[in-house]
Amino acid sequence: MNTKRSKRWNGNLDSLSADFLKDVMEKMESYGPGVQFELPGHAQRPNYQVINNAGKKMAFDKKNLLTGLNANGNVSDTLSAVFTLDAVKAAMNGGGARPAARARAPRPGAAGGASGAGRSHTPAAQVIDTIEHDKYAYFKGNRETLPEGIQKHSGAISQLMKSGMSAEDAFGEIIKLHF
Repeated sequence: MNTKRSKRWNGNLDSLSADFLKDVMEKMESYGPGVQFELPGHAQRPNYQVINNAGKKMAFDKKNLLTGLNANGNVSDTLSAVFTLDAVKAAMNGGGARPAARARAPRPGAAGGASGAGRSHTPAAQVIDTIEHDKYAYFKGNRETLPEGIQKHSGAISQLMKSGMSAEDAFGEIIKLHF
């Protein structure tokens, strides 16, 4: 009776229908513990990608059907923070003013303004930095071929990746500049 769910996806987990979140949870239980949603558009439901522990992504459309990733390796160029299965469960069961997404709402550009919910602990959701994860995965997979001391340039590699480069290109650029 007292629900805050709207007709359209507004960037917060609590605006998604319980049925849609239930389907997302099923995909997460099958494929991985993290999920990112396409940032709000004109649809009631966003496309999303489930991320496994190794950082591999599986993309699903708003009807929960498997779809392809774009050239950047994501379901969309604009994505929400990564939500855990616990955060999705909390949003589905809690509704109203207590969703896990509210703690990270400023990230996609939303202003604060959440009403106090009376909870004193932080949400169970953890944000997974995909850039750092991708950087480490590339480093781990290519450790033998990378030059000694490349770790000193970790921050520069992260900055290049944040500007849109892939891990491979960012490492290559640093190697050209410093080795």
